[in-house]
Amino acid sequence: MQLEVKNITLSINSNEILSDITLSVNDGDMVALLGPNGSGKTTLLRTIYGILRTEKGAVYLDEMRLQEMKIEEIARYIGYLPQERAETNLKVLDVVLLGRTTYNRKPSESDVKIALQSIRDVGLTGFENRLFSQLSGGEKQKVLIARIFSQKSDILLLDEPTAHLDISSQIEIMEILREKTREGSSSLIAIHDINLASTFCDKILMVKDGRIAFAGGLDIITEKNIREVFQADVSVRKQSGRPFVVPISRKKPHNNRNKKIHVICGGGSGEEIIRLMSDRGYSLSAGVLNALDSDIDAILGVGDVVTEAPFSPISRDSYIKNLEMIDRSDAVILTNLCVGAGNLLNLQAALKATEKKKLIVIDSTPFKERNFVGDKAEEIYRKLLSRAFVVKSEEDVPKFLSKLVQM
Repeated sequence: MQLEVKNITLSINSNEILSDITLSVNDGDMVALLGPNGSGKTTLLRTIYGILRTEKGAVYLDEMRLQEMKIEEIARYIGYLPQERAETNLKVLDVVLLGRTTYNRKPSESDVKIALQSIRDVGLTGFENRLFSQLSGGEKQKVLIARIFSQKSDILLLDEPTAHLDISSQIEIMEILREKTREGSSSLIAIHDINLASTFCDKILMVKDGRIAFAGGLDIITEKNIREVFQADVSVRKQSGRPFVVPISRKKPHNNRNKKIHVICGGGSGEEIIRLMSDRGYSLSAGVLNALDSDIDAILGVGDVVTEAPFSPISRDSYIKNLEMIDRSDAVILTNLCVGAGNLLNLQAALKATEKKKLIVIDSTPFKERNFVGDKAEEIYRKLLSRAFVVKSEEDVPKFLSKLVQM
């Protein structure tokens, strides 16, 4: 089923909110709707769904004109997930069954089967009798997505489905939506995270001031377009053929750098030591960092960095680049980072640094509290501690560092 939006214009209180919007979503499309706050993304979704009525233009599902249909009819073809989430003490199954009310006011045995399958589709088997109000944010969002799945709609309109969720839940939600799209549905997703959009979507619409500023494939995610739409300076890089965006720091680099320090960090664990080393005038590098890692902001503008694609484990190529930076450095600092399967190779790289006796380990908290891999990581970390200079805080690093860089 094809969704077509043709030249729609919408004004509220004499203010034009949407202007001459034209777009199409075809079977199997997963389209990201990107734009800054206030650009018209939510209004556009509400207009497509029929909550707001246009003054010009029209919305079509195949040959059907949506303006001539009631909301109850539209809901059989389009599943809409608003950004606002109402709380309720209903059980999960009852919430999901609300998606069947467009067909039957009183749920039938068939409706229950469809609802249960929708719950399975979002990975919440066993949650049927849990209270919605007692779920986590990510679990609640999955329940609401299951509700629109239960409508058996061909087209999904989703307004910020990953907002206010942790990164793990964001990935889960987008993977669920991608799987549903592969099964034949199509989706138009308003989303604020450009990297999340480029990872999971193949078509992009950029909205600015109620207009479609740019439309196309991933190739429209450029530094120029992002600057025009978001008024933000970024660096756009490619990993595995997909673009990802890194903010550009406005910090000015120091000029008097004569010693190279490489920082192995992640998850914000490197921010303080990078700032401290930068203030002392050292030449810096860092890695391997996921492109969305908060430590990226700390290193950009003051040093080089080895990056990995968003939501991806460290690749062999990135690991080798990290080793090359370690080889070129005078000292290596391993921060008090958390270790998971995705960044275990950072520990391996740190172990390589001990061979040249130039590793400093910041061991602020017990490793068992930061180890999400198990015995393998524990064994590597024990070797690190036995071969490296070990400190308990960032403030203790300089006294060991001065010795290392003079060796």
